[in-house]
Amino acid sequence: MKNSLIHAAKSALFLLLVTGLFAACSNSTSSDEDEHNEPEGFRLKMNGQTVVEQLPDGNVTGEFELEPGEETTLITIFFIDHDGDEFQPDEPEYSLGAEFEDAGIAEFEQHAEDGKWSFHIHGEAEGITEMTLMLMHNGHSDFDTQGIHVHVESATASASN
Repeated sequence: MKNSLIHAAKSALFLLLVTGLFAACSNSTSSDEDEHNEPEGFRLKMNGQTVVEQLPDGNVTGEFELEPGEETTLITIFFIDHDGDEFQPDEPEYSLGAEFEDAGIAEFEQHAEDGKWSFHIHGEAEGITEMTLMLMHNGHSDFDTQGIHVHVESATASASN
C-alpha cells in the first residue's frame, strides 16, 4: 500500500510538472513582451495632418515644397504596421536616420527638444531630391522608406512659370 501511494504521488507530481511546462511554453503574455511592431509603411504629419504617406503596399503620396533658406514646421513620423496601426518604437536603441539622393539641396535637422521621431527639413539650394528615412536599430536600418520628393524652389522662380 505504501509503495502504491508513493507511486501515485510521483505520478501526480510528474503530471503537474509536465502540465506546468506546457502552460509556461504556451503563455502568450511572455511572448507579447518580447515582440515589437514591424513597420510596413509610414505617415509624416505636420500640425496633426498627414502630408506624406507610404502605405504597406509601397506607394508614396505627398511631397515637401520649400524655398532655399526655409525650414519646415515640425514633422513627426509614425510607422504603420501590417494591420495599418500607427506606432513609434519606444525602445531606446531605435532612432531615425535620413539620406538625400542629391546632397546640398535639403538638409534633415533634428533637435533634442522635439523628440526622437520628429524633425525639420531645411531648404539649402534650388533643386529636386528624394529623401529616404530609416528606422535605425543598433547601427543598421530595420526599415527604409521609399523616396520622398523634396522640391526646393525660390518664390520668384515659381512665379515666373
